[in-house]
Amino acid sequence: MSLAARRGLLPAGAERPALISHAGGNAIELARTAEGELADYLEVDLWLHKGRFEARHERRTFGSRLMFEKWYLAWAPREPFGLTDLLRATDPGTGIFLDLKNGGEAAAKLIRAALDASPSRRMVASSQLWGTLRAIERAAPEVDLFYSIDVAAKLDLFLSVAQRDVRPRGVSCRATLLDADTIAALHARDLLVVAWTVDDLSRASELAAMGVDGITTHRVAAIRERLASG
Repeated sequence: MSLAARRGLLPAGAERPALISHAGGNAIELARTAEGELADYLEVDLWLHKGRFEARHERRTFGSRLMFEKWYLAWAPREPFGLTDLLRATDPGTGIFLDLKNGGEAAAKLIRAALDASPSRRMVASSQLWGTLRAIERAAPEVDLFYSIDVAAKLDLFLSVAQRDVRPRGVSCRATLLDADTIAALHARDLLVVAWTVDDLSRASELAAMGVDGITTHRVAAIRERLASG
């Protein structure tokens, strides 16, 4: 049985990485598409704004409603996001993978309320903000905590302190930072490894062969087929 199966990221007996639909939970219609592709988890990009969640990948420019990504600018509405609504609208067997951009104690309280309304859902909370993860641990200890890592310096720091911090279940790491030795080092600390964002089928196969426990992708169906074919 794989490390992921033993730790609960996948159903018992599963031997392939969990497939996480990138931004697949950011809207109900996206979630339905991702579930149709049999995603194991729906990723939700969450920002806390004025005491409520917003689901979006874009960042907001200071003092305006202009949102930006590295490849575009756009005016975007400030729509509240109902995490409870997402849990109710999706299959109970589908996991939720939260990517928290901010939030702290207020975000933890909203997560607690959503889980109280939909108990027994599989949920992961990933963030680069350790304080936010600590707040979630206190409010919702059943949620698996993942540290999000986007640059080599943060990965080096995490590896240096991981032995003194036994609370995280794993890391959600930029795929370009991962190789077989790094994955083995994280597994040696009994940590799960999720690679993001992987849309290249050959790279997905390489990461699976190296032993990653999850792959975040826009191409759930194609990667599932590629891994099944060996």
